Amino acid sequence: PELEYFGQMHGTYLFAQGNGGLYIIDQHAAHEKVYYERFVKLFQSQNIQSQYVSPPLIVSLSLEEENLLKANKKYFRDFGFEIEPFGGREYSISAVPSSLLGMTEEELFLEMLDHLTADGSKDAFELFTARLATMACKAAVKGNHSMSPQEADKLIDELLTLENPYNCPHGRPTIIAMSKTEIEKKFKRIV
Repeated sequence: PELEYFGQMHGTYLFAQGNGGLYIIDQHAAHEKVYYERFVKLFQSQNIQSQYVSPPLIVSLSLEEENLLKANKKYFRDFGFEIEPFGGREYSISAVPSSLLGMTEEELFLEMLDHLTADGSKDAFELFTARLATMACKAAVKGNHSMSPQEADKLIDELLTLENPYNCPHGRPTIIAMSKTEIEKKFKRIV
């Protein structure tokens, strides 16, 4: 439904009205869901942009990590990384996904690497979405953060365009509703 934002509580919950009811939105969960969906769509459309880092990031890998990297080169390339051998078991990362959603380049790279298999058998999209939920959570606005009415309106509008705006990637509710009838019952206006 169309929602009209009218306030915020404790820098954490947004209040809106519409369709004969009250809507309470957890701003962190809503922001997390918006980030998550946005990045999933970019990955599905193969439209992830790379951002060059200067100087390149040099990472030292264990033998196991190096084998994982070699077995999953395409996965990292599809995700927006440009990685080249740098000598020994060190690698130079010269480009990273342009939207890191609150994670450092090295943190994202190592977290993704830790969840891959040496035979390259895991589905890259499945791995990606699992990492993305963590990334979106870290990047989303936190509780106790005052949002301007414009920011709140934009977040609510974007949340409501999603196919399933009701839960964050971890399954927590993003929005709860109370109908006018429920509110009237609470105040004993109707029985």
